[in-house]
Amino acid sequence: MTLRYFPLDGSDFRLTMGLQALRDRSFLDIDEHYENDIAEKRRLLVKHRDLVYADTEGTQAAQEKIHHLVRHELAAKHPEIASSTETQVDESPLVRAALLIQEDLVLMRESSDGYVLAAACVCFPTGWNLIEKAGQPIKFIHQPVPGLNDRLGSPIDRFFRNLKPSKRVERFNWGLYDSSELFQPGWWRSNRPVDMSISAKTVGEKIFFRVERQTLQRLNDSDDILFTIRIFHNSLAEICDNKDRAERLLHGLQTMDPHLRAYKSLPRYEKLIMDYLGRTLA
Repeated sequence: MTLRYFPLDGSDFRLTMGLQALRDRSFLDIDEHYENDIAEKRRLLVKHRDLVYADTEGTQAAQEKIHHLVRHELAAKHPEIASSTETQVDESPLVRAALLIQEDLVLMRESSDGYVLAAACVCFPTGWNLIEKAGQPIKFIHQPVPGLNDRLGSPIDRFFRNLKPSKRVERFNWGLYDSSELFQPGWWRSNRPVDMSISAKTVGEKIFFRVERQTLQRLNDSDDILFTIRIFHNSLAEICDNKDRAERLLHGLQTMDPHLRAYKSLPRYEKLIMDYLGRTLA
């Protein structure tokens, strides 16, 4: 699989917002997995709709705006996708929009508690449960991430309040996981047993470097914000095809706070991962 993004620059790891302006780049990323990803979204919406879609009262108009925005972006930046007919019928405009693209879509809305998750179609979560987050403020959503609210809670709140309508930004999250499944909610990960087939010989093929490309933009004539999440993954072996990448990943893990390292890098496989990276660089 092509390595689309590798958001480590070799410096010591630290929690940052890491925002970059998109400028003329699209907030949507279409690749060769488009058809498979859309098929998986359809399957999940049939089988687990209550786990991958949620909304709160009064969001229908904003969902319509997002649907229009996605179709406009496809027409402008990805005409090969925009030319396809929208065949999915769904009462939720947000679901219809999500079934056109590989990104997950989250509507954030200002409230007396700060911005809250007002509606979302998240088919490909990474270790969190949408049903627990719907209607909740950002600090509650981020609570499981060690140190994030203490370090970045206030800057995140300021950013959401001050984001200009004309500005689109992106940022990245990454982690190491023992599955390449796109659908990895918190309950699924919590119930997942240790994979006894992962060993010193197989760790390179069975541990996956998972990247979230996240974008944010304010909807026109609104205080609402659209937050998108797009998943990419590569095996650890693919990452280590390049020694510079392997070195950057090892350094990032070594300089990470131990609690956050446990959160990101699978403590049950950590020694195997670190040893594999060490052997790659030997």
